[in-house]
Amino acid sequence: MDHLMDVEVMEKAADAETALKQVKECIKFKDSKGLKTVILEHKLKDQSVFWEIASELTANLTEENLEQHEYFFETCQRCMNYVIANGNPKELLLAVLEQADSFKDDQKFKCILENVQKILLKLPNKRHHSLDVTLETLSAHIEAIPQAKDHNLDHEERKLLEMDPSVMRATDVVLCYLEFLSPFVEEVSMRNPKVTFSKSTPQVQLLVKYLMKLLSHPLYHLDMTFKPKEQEEKEKSYSRVCAERLIDQLAQLCPNFFALIEDETKKRSMQAKLKESEAREDEENEELEEEEGDDKVKDWKEDKLIPEESLACLSYIVLAEGLGLDQMPAVYNHKFMLRFHLPFIKSFLEDQHSIVKLKGVLLLEKLMFVIPPMSFTHYELDNDFYKDILNLLISTMTHCQNKDIRKSCVPIFSNFFGMFSLQGRHRLYETVFNTCKHSGVVGHTLSLYKEQVDSLLKKGEGPDNIFLGKNLIRVFKLVSVIPDGVTTDLLENSDRILSVLNFVRYLVLRDKPAENQTGFWELYPNLDKEFFEPLRQAIILSKGHYNLDLEDVRKGNPLPTENTEFSVNVGGERLGPVSREQQIQVIESALNTFDMMDSILSRTIELADAQKRSVKAN
Repeated sequence: MDHLMDVEVMEKAADAETALKQVKECIKFKDSKGLKTVILEHKLKDQSVFWEIASELTANLTEENLEQHEYFFETCQRCMNYVIANGNPKELLLAVLEQADSFKDDQKFKCILENVQKILLKLPNKRHHSLDVTLETLSAHIEAIPQAKDHNLDHEERKLLEMDPSVMRATDVVLCYLEFLSPFVEEVSMRNPKVTFSKSTPQVQLLVKYLMKLLSHPLYHLDMTFKPKEQEEKEKSYSRVCAERLIDQLAQLCPNFFALIEDETKKRSMQAKLKESEAREDEENEELEEEEGDDKVKDWKEDKLIPEESLACLSYIVLAEGLGLDQMPAVYNHKFMLRFHLPFIKSFLEDQHSIVKLKGVLLLEKLMFVIPPMSFTHYELDNDFYKDILNLLISTMTHCQNKDIRKSCVPIFSNFFGMFSLQGRHRLYETVFNTCKHSGVVGHTLSLYKEQVDSLLKKGEGPDNIFLGKNLIRVFKLVSVIPDGVTTDLLENSDRILSVLNFVRYLVLRDKPAENQTGFWELYPNLDKEFFEPLRQAIILSKGHYNLDLEDVRKGNPLPTENTEFSVNVGGERLGPVSREQQIQVIESALNTFDMMDSILSRTIELADAQKRSVKAN
């Protein structure tokens, strides 16, 4: 009897080996009919070969086979469905995931998603470990997708991003991945009446972790903007659809987005303190800490911390794009919300990718413009993030290659000062005047300072106010400089110089010498000697040079390079030489600027002299 059983087992093994060999032969020669015969028609039941068959079939679910051998591709998928329906799910899961090394083919990845979903759904409800292994393997493919390229497109042009291959690939894969996650989210969802929801459930925590990973890549670099009122009749971009579906799934697993962000932020702070503590211990016992301490921090960071980019992106999507607002409690005041999100705004603005930088601008705009004037005291500026944001706004306004983003920063910059008390505003203004070298920014900031002075004078404020008296004089000493004397490049400094002249003219007309309400007239003699006089000489010299250049250009003579050099810079790259007509336009524009300076300077001195004569006459 034992002998007969051994023979039967051997025959089955031989049949299984024969079937496996036949399957491999059919796959090798793309024999769809033979493959169906061996697996489907003969209803292959020996599970001992299912592992290898599943691997072979999965390896052929490629984009190349779909395009060139569509019928064979479909046959492989049908056979795979049969194997999944009849095989051991735990073994099949490992067999399919073994193909992770060759996930570079997106079509194969999408087929694997479908197959793995079917396999996991066959497992018992307690599938936490299997799901964890699966999501770790699948997310590796998504992390390998290249970052979306930065094309620096403005406004309506950003729609063209959807045609970029890197964006198309990212959105296609993410949408399929979210579809794969859908049944597992629904199993533990707050919206599922059949389950008692708990955010501490392992499957909930696992799904939240991997959904948040998508926010750091690839959604972090995708344009998800959509304005319902303005774009009501326009189709949403695939990037926006990705964001909406992701937030919908996350909302089923997380009752409070802000609590999630806050908890992760606290963990990050604790990690930083732990690193500092271990660094101090490291100085005392370096070798011991290399073996023990570093691993501990690494494990904490890798296993428990959600990427900071994910937290920032979630804040942006909810607060700036208005998705999932129901999961963001409305109990926090506007000041707290701005203060809390400053680190995220900073990380957005520091990024050189225009789409990421735009997220920072939009988030700051959304959080800042709801804060009433004078909301923060000057003590708030002890938080260095405010100065960091101000400097980043200046950097973005002056160096960002994207015109839309540069323009969006101007009103934010102008209103940034208004959030603070008078002492806070003055502190910020002085910071700009002391540190910023860009003429346009200094000129614009001085115009804002002038508006503040005008507002105070209308209220009857005197020299004791922080914007007047000695502080006003100190500000003028910072901005009313001719750095290289008569040889100063007036075009480069024109915005600042014109703003100074306009401010002086305003004060001459507004504040009579006899009253000296602002304290300005104490500065005037020094201003006349150290600013007006060298400026007048510089204007005369510059006009002379440019008039000679204009005459040479009109005659067709080459320009002396030491006087004038013509070039156009775009994005830091110098373009080719300009035409003669363009050169003439540039020189005439420069001469107009010098004439304007000369006119305002002459008129200001004339008004000041008249004011001083009226005092002597009285």
